[in-house]
Amino acid sequence: MDLANKSLAVGYARSSTLLNQNPDLQLEQIRKFSTARNFNLFAEYVDQGVSGSKEKRPALDQLVSDARKGLFTILIVTGIDRLARNVRHLLNLISELDHYGVSIISLRENIDFSTPMGQATLTIIGAVAQLERELIRERIRTALASKKLMAQRTGSGWRCGRKSKINDSVTSNILELRNQGKSIRK
Repeated sequence: MDLANKSLAVGYARSSTLLNQNPDLQLEQIRKFSTARNFNLFAEYVDQGVSGSKEKRPALDQLVSDARKGLFTILIVTGIDRLARNVRHLLNLISELDHYGVSIISLRENIDFSTPMGQATLTIIGAVAQLERELIRERIRTALASKKLMAQRTGSGWRCGRKSKINDSVTSNILELRNQGKSIRK
């Protein structure tokens, strides 16, 4: 696809609040690129605080809906991992957008994803993004397990998750009702 003849473009940014990321940094790069290439930046879609592992994201869903309507022909992202961290989801998304006539430009990878070589590269990049996500998940699990073990050894009372809303009064009330023969449901 000749991108020079297709000037209606959109940008997509995704950032994690967990990592204190700012989507404005991604949008600034997208705007500069659009200006340099004389693209008309039709819209900017931003998912802030939404994991790349989630297939359903408000801004991404709107982007796909607008692509289905033919509102733009070019999608610009700062990195392909902004779209998805799962190879299957990424490839399905790319295929769907391609079906709607949308070409994807990734600034970091600097690859045309509409060619066979671009598709192969996309698969490799997607696999690396998924691997990175799995490694992050594993590190978090290991850190939480380590903290739990340390808390058990030291008796610090640390626990993962929300604090219990059940206090001693509620506990004694429940035990009293159970002693009266009432079911848990009642």
